[in-house]
Amino acid sequence: MSCVMLFGVIASQSVNAQEWDAPGSGKVIYPSGRAEDLSFGFAYQKNFDSFIFSAGEANLRTEEMPPNYILNVIINKEGLIYIAEFADGFFESFELNLGGHYLAIKPRKAFDEDEPYKHLVVHVDDMSYLIDTTHPSLKFVFSDDGIKDIDGVGLIRDLSSRR
Repeated sequence: MSCVMLFGVIASQSVNAQEWDAPGSGKVIYPSGRAEDLSFGFAYQKNFDSFIFSAGEANLRTEEMPPNYILNVIINKEGLIYIAEFADGFFESFELNLGGHYLAIKPRKAFDEDEPYKHLVVHVDDMSYLIDTTHPSLKFVFSDDGIKDIDGVGLIRDLSSRR
């Protein structure tokens, strides 16, 4: 399968932006049970007369801080997850502590091949969300201090549980 990594950055009108760093670390779990370290974070650092915005290993020179970054998620018919910024292939779950926030996608019940995404739950800090599509996205909203909020598309608040 050929997947394209999209660098989801949109320019903003931030004039007095501050430098900030939101490091992230966690684990990706593959279907075999193998766990691999995950290092993904954001940074906005001054470099001479401009700034460098970093998302994982990708860097973008900019004069204005982007207001957000969109992480695209793909769930295949086997219920496995693909996030281009996290791994080279499909995986079963991940956990990430990122700039003071907690983010994870994990199985919550048995896999159903008729609804390949219904067995997964998304955790954002102390909230849980059910997935409502095979292509959800996670939107990181930035402020002058770093990550202000994490929002999503294709997610439904799970009222039955809290982390």
